Amino acid sequence: MARRSSSSKPRRARETVETPAGFLATHDLKERGWTARLIERHLGEHDSTRPNGLKMGGRRLPPVKLYREERVEQAEADEDFLIARMKAEDAREKRQAARERRERERALLLQGAAESYVPRVQRLDIRKGAVKKAREPYLPELERVLSHLAGELGGLKGGEEKALREQLLYRLHLALAGVYEWYPHPDLKPQGKGAGTGKARAAARESSSEEAKPSDWRDWDWDEA
Repeated sequence: MARRSSSSKPRRARETVETPAGFLATHDLKERGWTARLIERHLGEHDSTRPNGLKMGGRRLPPVKLYREERVEQAEADEDFLIARMKAEDAREKRQAARERRERERALLLQGAAESYVPRVQRLDIRKGAVKKAREPYLPELERVLSHLAGELGGLKGGEEKALREQLLYRLHLALAGVYEWYPHPDLKPQGKGAGTGKARAAARESSSEEAKPSDWRDWDWDEA
């Protein structure tokens, strides 16, 4: 019997927990435009709770706060709330626009950094199809370039290092494909034996989608008060 690795991360799982009639959960309010500050200012203390449908490592997360729907509707009809929600939505849109602008600018920086890498590839006396032998001599230099670019960019965050490495590898593959007529072109899909690999990976991802992931936060029952 295979042993579970002690270093494995706790799994997140979800189960459907219905919100009682006449109540709205915190995430319901957020879908209606409420923020944590609006909830605190215009609703105050919650009216009830229900079990959280999200579990982490077998442990259920804190209960979900519930608010009487009638009380929520009364608050939403108040002019002060309408003005406050409009201001909150405007601020949220501005933050989103600013975030998207920063992401675009960062993406352009990464792209420019990757395009500065011009692999100097020489044809070696190797057998046809020796893709690994053709590529290996240039990988140490690629890593040095990656490290240098990371310094020029002020460090790499999150998945930026992986993304930049993939862009550098793309340029290396492109250069190698220009030297060896048999080298796989990075823009062409593989045929034959390994052609199903991508489908297999996609199927594996789909089969694992039942496990809750951090990216599922929009669907989780969560509180932010």
